[in-house]
Amino acid sequence: MVQISSLTQHISRLHPEKDAARLSLYNYLKNLCDPSRPVGAELINAFYTRALSFAHWQQHKAELFNEVEALLSHFQESTRAALDFSGLLRADQFQVIRAEKLAHVEPIVQRFMSARIAPNEKFRILRDGDFRIVVIVLKADQFLSVSTFDENLMLRNGELVPLNADQSLHYTADLQLHPQMIQHIEAGSHSFARFHVGVEGLRGVFVRGYTFQKFASLDGGGLTRYPLLFYPLKRLEQFFIDRGTDRTYIELTSGLEKALDLLGSGSPEGTRFAQAALERGRMAFEHIYADDKLLRLLITNLEKSLALAMNARPTAQSASRETEARQIIEPDGVDLLAKFNTASPETKDEPWPEIRNLPV
Repeated sequence: MVQISSLTQHISRLHPEKDAARLSLYNYLKNLCDPSRPVGAELINAFYTRALSFAHWQQHKAELFNEVEALLSHFQESTRAALDFSGLLRADQFQVIRAEKLAHVEPIVQRFMSARIAPNEKFRILRDGDFRIVVIVLKADQFLSVSTFDENLMLRNGELVPLNADQSLHYTADLQLHPQMIQHIEAGSHSFARFHVGVEGLRGVFVRGYTFQKFASLDGGGLTRYPLLFYPLKRLEQFFIDRGTDRTYIELTSGLEKALDLLGSGSPEGTRFAQAALERGRMAFEHIYADDKLLRLLITNLEKSLALAMNARPTAQSASRETEARQIIEPDGVDLLAKFNTASPETKDEPWPEIRNLPV
């Protein structure tokens, strides 16, 4: 069995940086694949379909296939490996089509999933706004898999199917990320994360662009260390985790309510606390809990209350007044602002993701 690591090493000696298609395959194998996985048609086909989700390779499809086929031929000749590429896709065997509306994709995903799930499994299709479809599969052991599909479709042998089905998260029956599964998620526009949950926390990589360039790593610790992963993952979890038990949601709404109480009581620290709470609330509403009525109401009320407080604020304060306003203490002696800034949906020891690091 020839492993991916052998093919990756072979391509590295051919100066992959000199050709975009060669570099794309090299980075894909290095960053998004298990090095011990066997080389075969299934692997290369997965690369083709993922690469063709980018407009660049849709426009340069022939160059992509020609270079990869040449690489594979050179690899076989150099290693004299007996590789089976009988099921390898050819550029003229299929067409990539981008649907104009998600409504056109939904029945295609429905047929696709119905043909692939086991008889004792159930699935549900949901729509995440106007840009993707979310499919939740409940397995016989009560574990979950959550997959996403976009508007890209493949027309082959007269049949339309989703171009990609490789972006999936896996959860245990208690809705924790499965520690024995590799997780794949779209982390942003043209970027992806591949990671797993280990004893030291999250481990994995972020890649972006049509050459699958690595631009960041997950090197341990909890989810809140990685805003690029935190927000897209929590957005998917809203589709199957009850907000009444979602610690992220509970903490967020509690913080907004606390900010309103502080402003209403005229607390000297209320304005600064409210600004931090409002920033987090807006980001969570936009990137996680889209169209949540309670969150929208709390944000709107806090915006109005904060505007009134800022307009009524004196233009000058004495130095002693500023010192006094630096800290507001709860009855139990806890610094409220510090508590809010260090609270976390996962643990009390990890801070929330820095919002300024989130991509636009």
